[in-house]
Amino acid sequence: MIIALIAAIALIAIGGYNAWRAFQRFDESFLNEKDRQLYSLMRSDDINIENSISSFVREAETFLNRNSVSNALDKWRKNGKKDDLQSVIEDNTMKTNPIYADLLVIRKDKVVMAASGNKEYTFLTGRNPSGFHVCRDDAGNYYMAYEQDVTKNIRFDALINLASFYSAAIGSNPERQVLLLDAGGRVLLTTDGSVTLELGSGTEAEGDLEETRSFIEECQKSNTSGGRMMNLTDSEGNGYTARMVVLPSVNTVNGEFAIGMIVNYEDAIAPSRTVAEQILIFGGLALAGILALIVIIFYMSRANRTSYEELRALKKKNEAMEEINQKMQALTHHQRLETIGTMTASIAHDFNNLLTPIMGYSIMTMEMLPPDATDLQENLMEVYNASVKAKDIVTRLAELTKKGSEANYTDIEIDEVIQSALKVTLPAKPKEVEVKAGFDAEGVLVKADRTQISQLVMNIVLNAYDAMRDTGGTLMVSTRQSGEEVIMRFKDTGCGMDAETVSRIFDPFYTTKESGKGTGLGLAIVAQIVETHGGRIYVESQPGEGTEFRIYIPIAGSGMDGLSWGADPESRYDTKRYTAKLFRQELAKAEAARRELEAEGPEKE
Repeated sequence: MIIALIAAIALIAIGGYNAWRAFQRFDESFLNEKDRQLYSLMRSDDINIENSISSFVREAETFLNRNSVSNALDKWRKNGKKDDLQSVIEDNTMKTNPIYADLLVIRKDKVVMAASGNKEYTFLTGRNPSGFHVCRDDAGNYYMAYEQDVTKNIRFDALINLASFYSAAIGSNPERQVLLLDAGGRVLLTTDGSVTLELGSGTEAEGDLEETRSFIEECQKSNTSGGRMMNLTDSEGNGYTARMVVLPSVNTVNGEFAIGMIVNYEDAIAPSRTVAEQILIFGGLALAGILALIVIIFYMSRANRTSYEELRALKKKNEAMEEINQKMQALTHHQRLETIGTMTASIAHDFNNLLTPIMGYSIMTMEMLPPDATDLQENLMEVYNASVKAKDIVTRLAELTKKGSEANYTDIEIDEVIQSALKVTLPAKPKEVEVKAGFDAEGVLVKADRTQISQLVMNIVLNAYDAMRDTGGTLMVSTRQSGEEVIMRFKDTGCGMDAETVSRIFDPFYTTKESGKGTGLGLAIVAQIVETHGGRIYVESQPGEGTEFRIYIPIAGSGMDGLSWGADPESRYDTKRYTAKLFRQELAKAEAARRELEAEGPEKE
């Protein structure tokens, strides 16, 4: 008995230690993953910053190199008349740029003319290798000035409004804070984009801002990226644990600003940690149950009782616990996908808001250009075309997260919709690919969104074209009615896929295409459409033997309450995924069964 007690205590100690270590590893793994996500977001912000600065510099150089500017400057230098030059800089083409603030003419380090009329500026830093320095006006507003020398004593300074620059390059997101520190360490742009501080001259930040600024300066001085946990206070005065990572200016594309990003670590880790704690609790219950059963078996053996029923009860409990753990892991995965969907919708919305003014200002600027400015028109057209392509990707991102509205569902003839969609894809069909069709569902109606069904067909068909683009082949499309469902089959003779690829093709952003040739959203959208229509989708594929998709959609009037994905004995591979509601129902059943087992206890002779 003493030996058994010692063994039990040892097992509890070992289990407790391993659980503690597991939580430590979980936190470390989560922290590393979160840092990778934040660095990825900062790289995106870095590119936006670089694009804003480069665009402004190009506009400034283009304007300042005009003949009208040179002629007006020569008149001023020769006869001392400022009127022509003042008129030219007041009517400069940079005014349409949202981050433009002012254009100065400086002689012997003194502002002699300004487009805005205000000549009261204080220069805080010297010119850096990129031609920028920081200045402040008499109202306390801060600017980045781009210098262009004319002579030894005369130069132009084109000013960037830092508040507008932050808003244009970074925007706002309530889930994260972004801080920008200029490479000279004098101006810090905070999250709201309107607060700037002159640092390094006796003026110090306070509270949270001082702590975060100090960390950015540390990384800036050491020229290394880094991350740190901080205890900060939110706008309501509540304390929270934050994670901050920093990208120094030497590691950025823009080269002018170090970037710091802050997120609420507690909010980010809470869902995953709750699941981990639940798993630990259930594991502890399982261990307690096992120890209790061992004690029961021990005493029953001393009383010459059989252990058969006790062992069977133990086996049932272990199976129930294992089933609960498996379903909780599956639920965790599903919740993670839901979170990704929510983030994708938010990112798509933010990017759409950024792209709209880019496209609008591109068109407006082209309309304002003189007819002979063909180079500028071509450059702006490239900006506009790139924005249109980006907007198309954003639209596909938004489609991935949309559930659709039943108000758009009408009774449609599936054969006619597929035929129309195939006609739309014909211009993209390679010459070496042949399309064969067999439609046996004439007159069969399904209640569906016609646009989404067309999109589903086109995504699968275009994927098939890509799979056969190099080698050629045949795409066979057919339909037939089976009971209360319509079956759509798409079979190609392309390159095929292995089991690992098949298991991931419906995951958002997963693609086997080369960079720039696909976003990995096509089949994810297909799966989304099938789910919203209460259907099922199966795929069968082998490397070198082609791929076949089978899609089952309920006919009109048959209901839409089936599983989105399920097992099919005819298919080699299938995606066995379920909704969160079904997971919770199954989890509740398993928990009830476990409690019933515990209540019954081992049967006695």
